[in-house]
Amino acid sequence: MIDPKEKSTGLSPLLSGASVAEIGGGLFLDGRLALVDPEARWLALSDLHFGYEANRRREGGLWPMWGMETIATRLEGLVRDWQPDTLVLVGDIVDGTAAPDEAIAWLARVRDLAPRLILIEGNHDRGPIRRAFDWVESWQIGDIVFEHGHLNRAAPVQGRRVRGHLHPSVNLNDGSGTRLRLPALVVEKTSNGAAEIILPAFSPWAGGARHPGTEGRALRRWACSPQRVFEVIE
Repeated sequence: MIDPKEKSTGLSPLLSGASVAEIGGGLFLDGRLALVDPEARWLALSDLHFGYEANRRREGGLWPMWGMETIATRLEGLVRDWQPDTLVLVGDIVDGTAAPDEAIAWLARVRDLAPRLILIEGNHDRGPIRRAFDWVESWQIGDIVFEHGHLNRAAPVQGRRVRGHLHPSVNLNDGSGTRLRLPALVVEKTSNGAAEIILPAFSPWAGGARHPGTEGRALRRWACSPQRVFEVIE
């Protein structure tokens, strides 16, 4: 069910046709799977898994080599449209040790897209790329802390945490058998106002899974598509 009171879910003529929704606290979700703070001028995304198809081919799978180009093109479009001062990649930026030369060359280009690039380490960020760039476990701006989420640290008791790792999605159906799975952004809030924001996976290969929520926290979900971003009420 789509919330009839949803805000800012229509197409934005200023953003290359991308859909954008305000999720609260001055943050906006771009349907191209990025979270943006226009006032603080940062843009964040997670779980790019650059090189995923190369990993699968190395294991013997017959995967088309199109995912890396898709990631690069979509990211460049986001930065061009939002013009952030800080680009935050919230872990699992690459997919293990596959395609190290391509990954290093691509990340060097990404470094030139914005004045500041923050690379947060995830569980898949391994191999030569770790030696080629500077990485951090977490990064903070204002009351928001960014970390990948694979270390299973306790949820914040105040402020906000932006994380990835879980690849949240939503399943939609029309009651007659037609089903659609879309990547999603999830927000969990505690009674004292602390919030955990779980980013959708940026990788075009990510299938995603429904996030069940955490007991004692208020849960909200936004579904993402290139045409529209909307809150899903269950």
